[in-house]
Amino acid sequence: MPDESTLDAKYFVDAYKYNCPFCNRRHVSYSTFERTSFQWTPEKSCFIYLVECHSCDRVSMHLSYENIPQQSVYPSRAARFRFNVSVNEEIDPKFFYSVPTSFFALDSRIPRILRELFTEAEGCLKMNFLTGASACARKLVYELAKIEKAEGDTYESQLKSLKTIREDVEPDYFDTLLTIQQVTSSKVHEESYDGWESRHLRVILATIQEVLGAMYVIPKVREEKRKAILDLKDEVLGSKKTATAQRVEAPETPERD
Repeated sequence: MPDESTLDAKYFVDAYKYNCPFCNRRHVSYSTFERTSFQWTPEKSCFIYLVECHSCDRVSMHLSYENIPQQSVYPSRAARFRFNVSVNEEIDPKFFYSVPTSFFALDSRIPRILRELFTEAEGCLKMNFLTGASACARKLVYELAKIEKAEGDTYESQLKSLKTIREDVEPDYFDTLLTIQQVTSSKVHEESYDGWESRHLRVILATIQEVLGAMYVIPKVREEKRKAILDLKDEVLGSKKTATAQRVEAPETPERD
């Protein structure tokens, strides 16, 4: 079967299914309940769509320059809609900004300061504030080094220390993060970014997200699964031992003539 896991990296799978950035449930139903617009420029309108997840009832906001067609979801509830697009038409590319800015909100097991800096960096990047995005990414790495008690006085030495401390993280990720130093060089203040550097920042943020997941989420998930399996084992073996003990302790029924 083909690998369709890329669908999990979208807000909207299709006109009917939505990946919620709050409860992290995939392929759930959704509805839009409010749409309004304002003038982005004197000649251009921007449309605001509020989307409600039918699983957790939380609301995300999506901005688009397109007036995307909608159709009623419930005939009896005229204020509930979904996007009315063709079968093979993608919805996500129609939006240029969404809140939460991070497609899936970072796991709460990641330290708060790191989550806030990541969200700010990604928000800056979405709005094309590339200097701000690179500065937040660099600040995030410094805070990460502080939390992990990395050694060194420079950005590069701290990353190399992190690479040694956290051998459970793919070392190539730390090598990629070293490029932030290049992105935030004096060129940032003297020349404008070009398209390649914008894509470079996207790689850096994706790398940071993987590093944070490997450090703070995956170990906790593994521990939770291990505990669940051990609890299940104790429950099953405990029931078996109890049943065996009951059979041993049960008095024999005397035979009747």
